[in-house]
Amino acid sequence: MKKTIKRKLGTILLVGCLALGAAACDKASAAGYSNSLVSHEEIQDEFVKTCKSLNWPEGYEVPKEIDYKKDGSSYEKGFGTTRASLYWEAAWEREWLNSYKTDPERAEKALAELEKATKMTYMSPAKCDDATREAFAKYLDQARHGDPSGFEENIKLNAPE
Repeated sequence: MKKTIKRKLGTILLVGCLALGAAACDKASAAGYSNSLVSHEEIQDEFVKTCKSLNWPEGYEVPKEIDYKKDGSSYEKGFGTTRASLYWEAAWEREWLNSYKTDPERAEKALAELEKATKMTYMSPAKCDDATREAFAKYLDQARHGDPSGFEENIKLNAPE
């Protein structure tokens, strides 16, 4: 009798784990991601396409290549897009930092651009954890109130440049 109960519990646990795994895969697929690995050339292509699709601060020199060297490594699909998005984020944070005291119009444009990040793929729940999204929201709020410390910290700790 005990073996039957253990077997049923094991089956229930297995089915539950499979269901959770399938749900996670569906969420990632719905967000345009997969767990597939791609080559350096493919992330470079993602990087360039994403850079071309983003709006950049006036005068900012957009990188032409991803800052990861060819070494035979494989990368998660979407890595090139994420990396380009991080360059974009740092560029607009620097734009705000360089203008918030002297050019309110440029600073406001920078904040408007950065507010778009919350709807971008790299900041989605499929690619970004809650803590990072919450920290970014805090940094934006600080900047709206004239406090540069959040953007300064984010650039110091996370900027790809």
